[in-house]
Amino acid sequence: MIFLDTSFIVALANSSDGRHQKAVNLAEKIEHEEKVISNVIIIEVMDILRNFKEGKLNEYVYQIIKDNFKIHEENLALYDDALTTQLKYKGKLGFADCIIIEIMKKSNIKQIASFDKHFDGKEGIERIF
Repeated sequence: MIFLDTSFIVALANSSDGRHQKAVNLAEKIEHEEKVISNVIIIEVMDILRNFKEGKLNEYVYQIIKDNFKIHEENLALYDDALTTQLKYKGKLGFADCIIIEIMKKSNIKQIASFDKHFDGKEGIERIF
């Protein structure tokens, strides 16, 4: 199982992104892994990609997400734990990233596909990029 971060999905979906080819190569490497995301990832991806191809890219990416990824549902207990994690790192991680960390811990997911360095050295997570 591998968690997919917003930065990876956006780079993969957007051919004009400077990390697009890197994302394509990584997608090929993890092709047979079970891919996990959360509601917060869907929201972030949709917000970032909304201006591409008059919103049509969102429709395409959303369908791929629904059809191919396990979507971890969030709840208030998860948010409570994410807040504890955010306080542990003295506010240096965004709340969405703390939610991701908590989901990964609870689901025993060790790897995250991400171009964001702030996951490095956190909670035993291995960032692949």
